[in-house]
Amino acid sequence: MENLTGLLVAALVGALMVWLGFRTRKKAYEKYESDKLQYTASTTMTVIKLDEEELEDWREMDDGSRERISYTVYLPTYEYTVNGRTYTYKSGQSISGSHLMGRQVPGYYDPQHPERITENKPSKPVLGGGLFFLFAALCLVAVVVLAREIIVWGL
Repeated sequence: MENLTGLLVAALVGALMVWLGFRTRKKAYEKYESDKLQYTASTTMTVIKLDEEELEDWREMDDGSRERISYTVYLPTYEYTVNGRTYTYKSGQSISGSHLMGRQVPGYYDPQHPERITENKPSKPVLGGGLFFLFAALCLVAVVVLAREIIVWGL
């Protein structure tokens, strides 16, 4: 009876993971299609300000111990011009050094709303829902193993 309950639970969890995987993948593709239609124009953005932020993390040492490390990240504010009007954009993506003032990068914006800009060109999702599908596959293996036990050993 225990095996039958385990089989049913594994099958239900697996089905739920498949459903969540498809739902997540669908949402990821919908966002991609929306972004692809929205961010159709490009311009050059220039770094005009860098906000310095100190972060701390732990690093694993060769001897198995852990060491606290701190490092600095720089969050840029960009300036760009569209149709003669100048805009600023504060990024959440860090860049590697304070020497990058004045650096120019491409920006992708919505021609209807130039204040909506992103540093990343819209790209197709690669792993949208992938973890759910992986977990569903593990549940399927559990279902097969439990079903085999039920068949071989009986209920």
